[in-house]
Amino acid sequence: MAVINNDYDQSPRILIVEDEPFIAENLQEMLAIFGYEQTEIANSANQAIKAIKASLPDLILLDVKIKGDQDGIELGSIIHEQYKVPFVYITSYSDKETVNRAKHTRPLGFIVKPFTKDDVYAAIEVALFNKNRIAVNSGQNLSNSNPTTYNNDSIFIKKKTVLEKVKYSDLMWIEADGNHITLHATKDRSYTVRKSLKEITDKLPKDKFLRVHKSFVVQVDAVTAIDTNHVHMEDKKIPIGRSYYNAFTATLNTISAS
Repeated sequence: MAVINNDYDQSPRILIVEDEPFIAENLQEMLAIFGYEQTEIANSANQAIKAIKASLPDLILLDVKIKGDQDGIELGSIIHEQYKVPFVYITSYSDKETVNRAKHTRPLGFIVKPFTKDDVYAAIEVALFNKNRIAVNSGQNLSNSNPTTYNNDSIFIKKKTVLEKVKYSDLMWIEADGNHITLHATKDRSYTVRKSLKEITDKLPKDKFLRVHKSFVVQVDAVTAIDTNHVHMEDKKIPIGRSYYNAFTATLNTISAS
């Protein structure tokens, strides 16, 4: 179970593998803005492997063209085969040959330079979401890495001296308004807490909740339809940001109907 009160959960550990200092530092600053404060920079394959061995990261942002004996794609293959750490490629190269080499190393995404903060945020959120969904679907035990999230189906929300139980399946969407977050549940229940949206989503299972706007997170199973501007939850419409639309729909099983 997870409990929302005044405690702060650890953010994911993210390793940036980039040999251009300006870009690496720019990425690190972006991640700090998003609330990802546990970051490390490596500028070569050797440094990256040392960092992985020292402290296994949750996600790696990996530049395709790094200096040294191994490029980013060769390093990606090593990471996938030996360390099983998910990674997202950063690249200025989107030609057929590069993409073909890269895709066989099974990255969880691509960020194409020049990138924006929204590009980076969406890629990281989708990668972490898919990482946890893959782990859940494969039956891996996630309790060691996040024991408060995956060992049952509920969250407890503290109201004064009472912990009120809310099932994940009843938590429909979460809305940010300044320094306050409102959690909307079934039966017209709502709970307002003084937290950031990032702090709240860190306490929820990533395979069930996904950010669709800078101010909104939705429960994926409660979504009934999606258009280019809104996520529909029965008669409720939640705005979906342009930078989140492709990232969100990429996680869904879709077919086209005539």
